[in-house]
Amino acid sequence: MRNLITKTLICFLFIGFIQITHLQTLKGQSNVRIEKEIDSAFLNLIQAFENFDITKIALTVDDRHKAGFITNGVYYSQFDSLIDNIKAKNPGNIKQKITIQKKKITVLSDNIALVSAYGDTKIIVDAANAFSFNLFWSFVFEKINNEWKVIQSHQSPK
Repeated sequence: MRNLITKTLICFLFIGFIQITHLQTLKGQSNVRIEKEIDSAFLNLIQAFENFDITKIALTVDDRHKAGFITNGVYYSQFDSLIDNIKAKNPGNIKQKITIQKKKITVLSDNIALVSAYGDTKIIVDAANAFSFNLFWSFVFEKINNEWKVIQSHQSPK
């Protein structure tokens, strides 16, 4: 009886492992293609942030899931409230230069990917006023209407 129970449990365990290995199977070429698409979307987002281009930033985000955005320890449940905060703090002449030191793209499925990165940003208020600091970023991208959109993000000082 114990032998039968042991064999049955081993059989279920083996079937479970087989099922787990098939959950997120992406073909190598598909994975590389998605990584390139995500990398391009991420670099476009960084360029929009460098120029404080609110319109361009907004085009990279889809807030339908209401997953939230965290910036410098402040949680924004809606993207619009984050944008309002950015607009309120930007006098209009600020520029920034973002240097990515390390970036990792993790493809979870054909339509979901994560980007984690860290780097430096130099904020330039005018010719006489500039300051730098390090940042950590994480973004969740989802393919919506055939475009990669940010559905959740996190940014914090290093």
